[in-house]
Amino acid sequence: MSSQPHSANPLMQPSGAYVALADLQQLRYLAKQCGSLSIGKSATILGGQHKSRAISRGIEFEDVRPYQAGDDIRSIDWRVTARTQVTHSKRYSEEKEKPIITAVDQRRSLFFGSNPCFKSVYACHLAALINWATLNAGDRSGGFVLGSHKIEETRAVRSHKSVNRWLQQLSEANHQLKANTQMTSPEIPFSEFLEQLIHRTQTGTQIFIISDFYDFTPECEKRLFQLARHHQVVILWVVDQLEEALPIANKIQISDGANHTPLWVKKRANQAFAEQFTAKQTYLTSVAQQLGVRLYKAPVQTPPIDIIRGVMPA
Repeated sequence: MSSQPHSANPLMQPSGAYVALADLQQLRYLAKQCGSLSIGKSATILGGQHKSRAISRGIEFEDVRPYQAGDDIRSIDWRVTARTQVTHSKRYSEEKEKPIITAVDQRRSLFFGSNPCFKSVYACHLAALINWATLNAGDRSGGFVLGSHKIEETRAVRSHKSVNRWLQQLSEANHQLKANTQMTSPEIPFSEFLEQLIHRTQTGTQIFIISDFYDFTPECEKRLFQLARHHQVVILWVVDQLEEALPIANKIQISDGANHTPLWVKKRANQAFAEQFTAKQTYLTSVAQQLGVRLYKAPVQTPPIDIIRGVMPA
């Protein structure tokens, strides 16, 4: 389905069939309007009701103060004690580090959209906002890109260079999508993508999965369960308005960006289409509730920044 001409502000509302790398890079400034994705020292995740797991605990030096009864003698700062002739103890704060990974689907099912952009473009903007917001908060950010025939990874680090490299991978995967390309081999199934996340992510990672979940199967459900046991998972389900309900008109125009074809829509087909979408939404909602993962519906007609603000605490 063809998209409309570019909007006045592509950072607020992306448009078109392909993403612009420059737009993804510029989203670093818009991401400053987001809250913090990081758990940090808080006990809650994304302002919700689920308690965070105590993962990767370490200690971070805070300051030195005079020794008090009950202090561990191993924490005595002998250098300061010798200089001041007063016993001093080092104080530490517990650090809960939780790297944030964005796993983005860029397969052919997302190369579709009505207005203002394709689902694949929208997914890229959501991912970019998450990565920039993570970096702004001083946390480690990385990502996985699921293309039709390969999975690419950028490890989580605190680096603008790394985020830009990740966005480059995302943009390249997006520009490889073509509607009229004949598939020489089957696409990578979503279940394999989840399997890779299980084996290639550090325990305790916060993972944002962005997809339309068109091939989410019972096998995917099993692997998502495994993933949720060791990580905090948030699902961003990208949908287009035409997936929820077809236009009332009997005839609509579809396009691959170059050619236009009329499509006749029967009332019975429209009803079946809507029922199929409702069934999928019910299934995904049920799975998310059973596994204790967050599920957010992300319609491409909604500015991506609004979706991310809803996911993140202020």
